[in-house]
Amino acid sequence: MNSAFDDTTIAFVTDTIVAEGGSGTGIDFDACILYYLIVGSGIGGCFFLVGITGNAFTLAIMSKERKKSSTINSLFMLAIADSCVLISYSYLIPVGIRKYVGGWFSGHNFNHIAFVYVKEAARVFNQVSAFITMLVTFQRYVSVCLPHRAKQLCSVSLVNKLTAASFLFSAIFYLPQFLYYTLEKNEFGRYYSVSRSFVANQVFQVIYSAILTLLISYVIPVSTLIFMCIRILRVMHQQGKLFQQSDERSRTRRDLTISSIAIVILFVVCQSFTYATRVLMWIYNPFYKYSRCGGVLQTYSFVPHIALMFNSAANFVIYICFAKAFRKKLFGIFCKSSKVAPMKESIEGRIFSVTTA
Repeated sequence: MNSAFDDTTIAFVTDTIVAEGGSGTGIDFDACILYYLIVGSGIGGCFFLVGITGNAFTLAIMSKERKKSSTINSLFMLAIADSCVLISYSYLIPVGIRKYVGGWFSGHNFNHIAFVYVKEAARVFNQVSAFITMLVTFQRYVSVCLPHRAKQLCSVSLVNKLTAASFLFSAIFYLPQFLYYTLEKNEFGRYYSVSRSFVANQVFQVIYSAILTLLISYVIPVSTLIFMCIRILRVMHQQGKLFQQSDERSRTRRDLTISSIAIVILFVVCQSFTYATRVLMWIYNPFYKYSRCGGVLQTYSFVPHIALMFNSAANFVIYICFAKAFRKKLFGIFCKSSKVAPMKESIEGRIFSVTTA
């Protein structure tokens, strides 16, 4: 199979071709429009608003002190990457609305450009988010499991360098996916995709699209995060620090560790839909035929993208649920109170819930 055809891009094109073939196709386009409206515009729109708002508050809270703490700096960078993911996926919001108001072909060319190119930008930023999530978890791993190496492995400058490297590597690695297709217009003035010659190359498909992409986007991040989280939980359990009562400074460290583990769990669940799509591609071949409007996987087609939006939007909620100091700081933004956190707390304790790492 051709693993380049792994998303709704070709599904969208195929819908156009089928629709232009006449009204005897037996496809209920009204149901497809309703699906785009509810899932893309409704659910996607809610995740976008909540995520952008939450990340904005996160950036405001952490911006002043991020240069003094590597962990705060990592979380700051994660909020930026997550915001970029949400902005990239914001093209899903008008799709359903325009189709509902103007019909199936309303905004076709805009939608098509977004599905072919903007979606790939979201893939780049999601990869950056994955790398930074690994970086945040690694700092908690060092702080809990290797505290004697914290000063060596956890620094603001190192976080900045690794974040820049993550952006650069992700952009270069996913560059071929921006070049998969060229856009041409049919007799109706509507865009359709024409795949480039290298897309059909079996060696390229096996090595890049099947093996490397799966390793970089899912296997390596997920396996690494799971390993570090298990090690962190084991060490904390052995030290008896997971649930015991302790001083304020120890509680702030524990809060950040629990928050980091919650972020990892959410990441693994949401990213698993991308892996599930790869499996479905082998079961339902050609995948675009089954994921298009009227296909058996049509209702699944947006799920991986919505899951990634949810992943990028939910970290703010995790901070609120598990980080007491973050809640205090957030409350202080609304109340304009100068008594948000004790003056003697560490920088990280005032902002989030962490000490040195």
